[in-house]
Amino acid sequence: MNTSALIQLWNLTQVHSGTSGARAAAGVLLGLYNGTRFPFDLTDLRVLDSNHLRAALEVIAADAGRCQMEVHDWLNQLSGRTDFGARFERLAHEYGCFKRGRCKREHLSEVLPARLTFRTEERAAA
Repeated sequence: MNTSALIQLWNLTQVHSGTSGARAAAGVLLGLYNGTRFPFDLTDLRVLDSNHLRAALEVIAADAGRCQMEVHDWLNQLSGRTDFGARFERLAHEYGCFKRGRCKREHLSEVLPARLTFRTEERAAA
């Protein structure tokens, strides 16, 4: 897995919430997390700038080619946390644009901090 590309997509969903690029990044990540619940329309990749498009394609290729771990497990390992499954569920709720797999607020686990990004130093170490 290109962990730098994965972190780049995750950070986009956290920092630029509500933008079309962040929605597309969330779609890629959620599609890899659970493609049945969160199907992703590939034409949504068109809204990503060239750097984020490259990151998305690298993450997709790594997951498709030789999936060693699920994307949320990679982020758990990179962050030293165990709550990225719950964070992905919250991401799905926040972006609410999925016909299937919608997450109702009352079924979500609390995660703190609500928004979590990786610092530049963590990216370089990954």
